[in-house]
Amino acid sequence: MNFIATSSVPDQSDNRSTGGIIVHILALFTSFVGPAIMYAIFDNEFTRENARNAINWHITFMAIGVVAFVTTALGGTEITVSGQSTELSVVPSPLDTVFTFIGVPVMIAFGIGFFLTLWFAVIATYKAAYGSTWSYPGAINIIGRFS
Repeated sequence: MNFIATSSVPDQSDNRSTGGIIVHILALFTSFVGPAIMYAIFDNEFTRENARNAINWHITFMAIGVVAFVTTALGGTEITVSGQSTELSVVPSPLDTVFTFIGVPVMIAFGIGFFLTLWFAVIATYKAAYGSTWSYPGAINIIGRFS
């Protein structure tokens, strides 16, 4: 009796493209700009879907960074320049405390997101190499709404 092993999992490697694999590594160095260019240039659906996922993550990550910077800056009450302390009150006294309480956790989330970006790029590249797309967890689906 001869038994032949068959796989019930379909091989998705035919769907993959080099652009869909490279887009995640490119995003590490260019943020959303490189994937946006690839999204605009390539017609391959696999490449476009991977680029869309990378763009969504990097725009979400950049938005968190902007919110972290603005709330932390508004929460600051003084700045030291050349050893001289200068009062920096952009908002009234009670609000600077509120901005600080908001800014610090968002800044921590931004720091965590910085390391997650590298980790997510590795996972997405691995998944793309084997023919499947992977949506970055926590990314807002911005490009999916407009396409």
